[in-house]
Formats: sequence, structure tokens, C-alpha cells
Amino acid sequence: MSVALHPSFALSTQAYLASGMQLPSKDQDTSPSSGLSPFGPALQARSLLKKMIVHGVNVAHIAAALFISRLEIEAIAREEGLPLKRTPLRNSPRAWSLLDISRLSRAWAEGEDLPAIAKRLDRTVMAVRKKRAALGLPARERYAEVVWTDADVATLLAHRERRIGLQRIAKQMGRSVRSLQRKLISLQPPAESVAIPADPSVVLTWEQASRLTPEERRGRRWQVRNSPTGLVIGFSRNACTTRWSVEMQHELAMRHFAHQSPDAVAEDFLLTDRTIVSQSGWLHLPRRSKKDMRNTFDPDLYEVYLKKMDYVRRECLGKAGFYFWTTRRNGRRISRLHQQTAVMRSGD
Repeated sequence: MSVALHPSFALSTQAYLASGMQLPSKDQDTSPSSGLSPFGPALQARSLLKKMIVHGVNVAHIAAALFISRLEIEAIAREEGLPLKRTPLRNSPRAWSLLDISRLSRAWAEGEDLPAIAKRLDRTVMAVRKKRAALGLPARERYAEVVWTDADVATLLAHRERRIGLQRIAKQMGRSVRSLQRKLISLQPPAESVAIPADPSVVLTWEQASRLTPEERRGRRWQVRNSPTGLVIGFSRNACTTRWSVEMQHELAMRHFAHQSPDAVAEDFLLTDRTIVSQSGWLHLPRRSKKDMRNTFDPDLYEVYLKKMDYVRRECLGKAGFYFWTTRRNGRRISRLHQQTAVMRSGD
């Protein structure tokens, strides 16, 4: 059907012009079958629209992301028997506007990477990633499986032979550090040459343990990657949990003061990001600026930043054997963990 732009269209004429996109003409079909949506052919766009409705995305956000009118969305929803979400949009300074959503949708469909989209929208990469998932926009294939060429691999290996850090290589090659790490792991010898021992009493190397799922690591112990003390950790037999020893807490603090990022620490420990952040909070480790965080662990930086922040390691006065970190002057003497435990006991 040939329709003109309806007042219920998600974006105004000014918004389209500001976004640099071309307005459809009056004789141009604006339904999903017209191909106006940036997400491929008609059937693919319609399928995505239904998924977004089921996902509970606001009808205004669907219209902004797929560039179709709300009337057409309502018609498809009635045809499919799906309920639409019509809650009022947020009106705060950092709320996502319909123009922001349309720009995100268009850039994501055209293959633009997350850092570039975040810079264009003046938002963090994490905010863009979460909004993309909240909208239900289709995920992309991993860069490690799609983009790498022989020339890229040769460049990566040449930089590593010159002992250049991953952060610097990632910046030069326009990739993420995790993408480089995944590629380096894939270039390692095949699994047959480094078999995983079946005996649960054998301590696994980090490479062996990283090839197992968390459930498969139950009851197993493994080495922490790049540990200066040769730290060994493990999971209990019944759950994917670990009991934090004094040695584990101390190395976590070392990596924290060396400004290694939580996700990088989690990867070296083969634990979750949430576990690392939670344990860092119990140890009273100080907050750090995101711009100073590193993906690699340099033990020499531990003493430098520890002295700069003037922190010391103290034993909790209320719980013998538990150590936490605090400022040298006017620092705490009782840990938050003991205080909360005492509060819980007093409530019994």
C-alpha cells in the first residue's frame, strides 16, 4: 500500500533530517515489506518486529528502530494476536530519545562497531550494548570467526613477537582486547596435544581449565593465569563456587591495585565478573577510574599504586584471620563483613 507519513510515525520530519536519513516519498511503501527497515527483507523485518513485541519493547521504540508507523505495528500485532506495550516514555536528561534509538538501529544494522556508535551518541559502550539487547536487535557474529584475515593474523603475531601489549595492538588494529585474546587462544596447539587429565586430583593448567565449562570444573583445581605466586584455585564438588583463601584475596588485591579491570581478573581466575566485584567489595578495595584500568596484570604496578593510595592490609578486630584493606591514616579497624554478620546475629 502507498501511504504518506502519518502523525503516529515514531520520528518527526525534523528528527529524520537531523539524523541524516532520507525521508520516504508519498508514493513509497512504508510497511515492513517495503524494505525501509535497515534489517533486511520484508519477512526478516516482520519477524524481528514480532520478536520485539514479544520481548516487551515499547511500541514507540519499535517504530523508531524499524522506521515504520505505529499504525502498521498495531495492525501486525492485531493480526498476530500480540499485546503491545504503550507505557509513557521516560523524560530525563539521559533517557534514550527516539532519535537516539533510530541512530543506534541504523548504525547497528550497517555494521558499525560499538565504540563508534557510543561516540556518536555520546554514551558509554556498555550503555549502547545494553540498549541494543533491550531493543531485541539481532546480535552479530563474533569478530574472531568472521573478520580475521591472514594479513591480520600475521600482524598480530608480529606485534606479539615484539612484546607489544594487547591494548596497544588492539588500538592499532581497531579491535577489542578480548578479540585478540580469543584469536591467540585459537592459534594455540590443538586440544589433542594438551589433553585434560581425568583424575580430579590433578591440578589443571589455565589453558586446560579454560576449555571446560563451569559445570565441568566442579571438584577440579587449576592454576591462575599470569600469577606471580603460582596461585591455584578450584570449585567445590557440588556447585560452581570457590572458597576464598587468604592467598586468593591477597592476589585479587594485588591485581586491583595494579589497575587490572574486573573482567580481565575474572578471565585470569576463570570466575565470573560478579564474583570478583563482590569479593573486592568485602575486602574494602578502593574505587578506580575506568580510564586507568588495564586488561593485563603487571605485578610491578602493585607496590606503586599501593604506596600512592596509602593503603595497608589489616586484620579485622572482630573476626580473627580475616584481612581487609583500608587507608593507613584514620582507616577502619572492623570490616564491613563482620559488621553485617554482627547485625544479623543481633536480629536473631
